[in-house]
Amino acid sequence: MKKIAITGGVGSGKTYISNIFFKLGIPIFTSDECAKKIINSNIHVKNKLINHFGKDCYISNKLNKKYVSDLIFNDKSKLQLINSIVHPFVKKDYENWLDHQVAPYTIYESAIIFENNTENNFDKVIGIVSDVKLRHSRLLSRGMNSSSIKNIMSNQVTDVLIVNFSDFIIYNNLNADLINDVNKIHLEILNH
Repeated sequence: MKKIAITGGVGSGKTYISNIFFKLGIPIFTSDECAKKIINSNIHVKNKLINHFGKDCYISNKLNKKYVSDLIFNDKSKLQLINSIVHPFVKKDYENWLDHQVAPYTIYESAIIFENNTENNFDKVIGIVSDVKLRHSRLLSRGMNSSSIKNIMSNQVTDVLIVNFSDFIIYNNLNADLINDVNKIHLEILNH
């Protein structure tokens, strides 16, 4: 079974495009959702985060997102630290999930494929790029503020890097061809 990654910056439309693949019968592993579950339920991860970032990183046993986001998106070393704590657990869950999939290929959705240097773990990488202003507007409509959006974007790889290092590119700028773009990639993956 081929392992395919979908990556792109915050607000680029990774989940939207993953859902199109899902409608084609392709299993999707969403690393962000897995990480959130681990952060809120794994006692080892919770203890490490509290040890490194203080008790304020949890409120009523749930991650204090605002507090942790302010910490990690203003300090790259803290962002790398939290990724190093959570990522091994996400990887283990992904490997367990893969064992239960029956499909010609699966998709691993993650914003940090290139940041974590994990692109070589996949047969192909699909990069999603989108105009920065459009991404910003999408994120504002989800309730994020401009300052948080800029901090997150500044800690992610550029669209230029995504275009240069991905095997396939989907431009998600409100174009009507997204389904056709996904279908072309789907057929190419199936046929090679």
